[in-house]
Amino acid sequence: MNAFIQKIEDITLKNDNIINRNIIGTNYLEKLKYLIIENLKNLDKFILENLIVDLKNSNDQLIKYKFKDDLLFSSISLYKDSLSRIKTRHNHDILSIVINGFKKVDVFDFYENNKSISLFISKNMGLVLSENTVTSENIASGSVILDIFYEKKILNIEN
Repeated sequence: MNAFIQKIEDITLKNDNIINRNIIGTNYLEKLKYLIIENLKNLDKFILENLIVDLKNSNDQLIKYKFKDDLLFSSISLYKDSLSRIKTRHNHDILSIVINGFKKVDVFDFYENNKSISLFISKNMGLVLSENTVTSENIASGSVILDIFYEKKILNIEN
């Protein structure tokens, strides 16, 4: 396992110990975002350099990982070339963190599809989006992006 992925796994386990386990979805990802970004700022540069080397050596510049708690899965991508995604609907709650580079996200209004807001995300910044959010993304070449997806499970709760 890559040292960076192990560090992210450790952060999520630490997060589970800090916050109430009943916090789920975007609220959980928002709390996780601050812990990951705080740890990224202090992360050994050697670990990040090894991550980039591992991404360059993988065929599709992508590393996927499923966390132990079964609710989270992640992908870390290296974008050698710039990328644009236009009006994509997200299937899961998602935390997106820029490890290196730059990302612009246009978030579209749920009711008025022509209305949007632009967000510029640079190194050590992140964004949490809820399921079914429609976005357009522009990712700069050379960027490394960590996406953590929260897979919602149907809870059997009696009234």
